[in-house]
Amino acid sequence: MKKFFVFVLGAAFMMNVCSCGSHSAAKLDNAADTLSYGIGVMQGSRLAEAKAMGVYPDLNELDINQYLKGIKEAAKSNEEQNSYYKGLNDGVQMKKSFDQMSEQFGLELDFNAFIAAYAQVLRGDTTLSIEKENVNAICDSIVAAAREAKEQAELDSIANTPEAIANLEAGMAFLAAKEQEEGVQKTASGLLYKVVKEGNGKTFKANDRIELNYVGKFVNDTIFDQGNNVKFVASQMVPGFGEGLQLMSPGAKFILYIPSDLAYGVRGRGADMPSNSTLVFEVETFGLAK
Repeated sequence: MKKFFVFVLGAAFMMNVCSCGSHSAAKLDNAADTLSYGIGVMQGSRLAEAKAMGVYPDLNELDINQYLKGIKEAAKSNEEQNSYYKGLNDGVQMKKSFDQMSEQFGLELDFNAFIAAYAQVLRGDTTLSIEKENVNAICDSIVAAAREAKEQAELDSIANTPEAIANLEAGMAFLAAKEQEEGVQKTASGLLYKVVKEGNGKTFKANDRIELNYVGKFVNDTIFDQGNNVKFVASQMVPGFGEGLQLMSPGAKFILYIPSDLAYGVRGRGADMPSNSTLVFEVETFGLAK
């Protein structure tokens, strides 16, 4: 311990000596001052480095002068004021969460309404506009409806793009022509299929794990996916593919013509699966996977 304080006092002396030319350097008269200053250097360095690295989004928007103003204000606090500063800190985080939820749900949440309810509950006021036993169900219902509305708005926006419209029209024309071809059949859902080779035994069920070969194409005959001796569960595939598998039995070979709404729909699947893509699958099944 003695060696530590000798080191600290030595450091204090050196810092005083070295800071003569800088009006902003702190005056360190003793070990406590030096230790306090040293901790400030360490903690400040960590924050400055984190801010410079841009790892934490919150720090990117941090106004250093205002941040330091808040810390200095907190230094003046006493036990009575601590509750206020806790409320201020919690309130900042709550407001940030509210803004994030507003964006996530597509709703303009009212922070003042939240504060009013929060205050009522904390003060023991039982005259709540929403009873505690009902609040979870009500909020869950609103959130679900908001998410559904936002999802639909996003889909409508995608559906109105030139690419989505062109793909939908091309797919409908393709399916209309295929439906007229000999041997092509249509299910109630709108799936078209052609039996190239009948299988043997019972047709597969939704939860069967099936071994098969397949080739997936767009209506322009471009291959987007294929696999040999793969194992799929019918119910886990896009609806049209899963339905087609349940029409087949071991050893069968079908061609499935899947409308976009039974495939990846308006949203598509990233860059490799455009919006409103009608799909063609050549499928050969071998039987239940072992």
